[in-house]
Amino acid sequence: MRILHTLHWVQFAGTEKVCVDLCNEFSNENEIFLLSSKEIKSYINDKINLIEIDFEKNRYNPIFLYTIAKIIKNVNPDIIHVHNTKELEIMHNAKIFLDNNVPIVGTRHNPVIKKKFALADLGVAVSDETRLYTNAKKNITILNGIPVKEAVDFEKIDKFKIIAVGRLAPVKGFDNLIKALSLVNFDYELTILGEGEQKEELEKLIKELNLEEKVFLKGFVGNVHDYIYNSDLQVISSIEEGLSLALIEAIFYSKVLLASDIANHKEMLGDKLVFDNTVEDLSKKIKSIYENYSDYEKEFKKLKDRKDEFSIEKMASNYMDAYKSLLKV
Repeated sequence: MRILHTLHWVQFAGTEKVCVDLCNEFSNENEIFLLSSKEIKSYINDKINLIEIDFEKNRYNPIFLYTIAKIIKNVNPDIIHVHNTKELEIMHNAKIFLDNNVPIVGTRHNPVIKKKFALADLGVAVSDETRLYTNAKKNITILNGIPVKEAVDFEKIDKFKIIAVGRLAPVKGFDNLIKALSLVNFDYELTILGEGEQKEELEKLIKELNLEEKVFLKGFVGNVHDYIYNSDLQVISSIEEGLSLALIEAIFYSKVLLASDIANHKEMLGDKLVFDNTVEDLSKKIKSIYENYSDYEKEFKKLKDRKDEFSIEKMASNYMDAYKSLLKV
C-alpha cells in the first residue's frame, strides 16, 4: 500500500514519535511517504520517502494548496494519514485541484475538540476518552504502541530514583511534581527528560525550593527507555493527555508508575497507582510508594503483563485494518 503521512514539525515529542514509529514500522511492507520538515530526517529510516514541506504557510493560499495537490498527484497514495488538524484542512482543500478522492485518516492525539477534524473520512482516537473529542465522519479507537528496545543498566546510586518524561510545558504538570517532592522527607533524585518553553520557569522553581541537588532537567535524550528502566518510580503528572507515550513506555520499562487522574489512567492503572490532581495528594502517594514499594510493584505488574497490547506491531496492524476498511479491500 502507498501511504502518505503528514506531520507539522514543532519538536520531537509525543505526536511526532507516534508518527515516526508508525511510518518506520509500515515501511517494512509498504511504500511510505512523509510530508514534514527536514528536522525529522534523523528519526526516520532510509525506506521512508521524506518530502520536505513547510506547513507554516497559509492553509488557504491557493498557490500552496496547488503545490500540495501536485505532490499528492505525484505520490498517488491509497491513503493520506494526517497527525495535525491544520494539515487535515490543507489536504482536504488541496483536493479541489485533484480528480481522485483519496481517503483521509486523521489521528486525534489529545482530548481537545477541533471543529475542522470533521473533514477526516476516518478519525482515530488514541484512547476512549479522546474519542469523545474525535468528530470525523467515522471514529474509532486505536491505542498507541511503541517499538521495544533492549535497556542498558546504569551505575547504581543510593537514592530513590524518580523519572518524568515529556515536553516542558504547563500541561505536563512538572511544576506540581517538583512542589510535591519538596514535601517528602526521604533521599531521592528526580530527573525530567524533555525540552520546552517552561524550562526557565521550572529552573527558577527548583532554585526557589532549594532542590538543585535533587531535581535535574536533563533535556532531550535519545535513550529515554534506559532512564526509565533504571528508575525506581516513573511519574506522569500531566493535567491533560490522550494516551501518553510515557505510560506505554512505563509498561515496558518501569518498575512502578504513578499517574494523574486524567484520561483513562485510572481505568488502566487502578485507584492505587493514580493520584488526585493536587500537590498534596501527589506527595502523599510518592511517600506511600517509597514506604510500601513491593506492594506497588505487584500492583503495576497487572498492567505490565498486558504489554503485548501496546506493541508497535499491534498498533500498525490496527491502523492497516482501518485503512482497508476505507478502501474496502
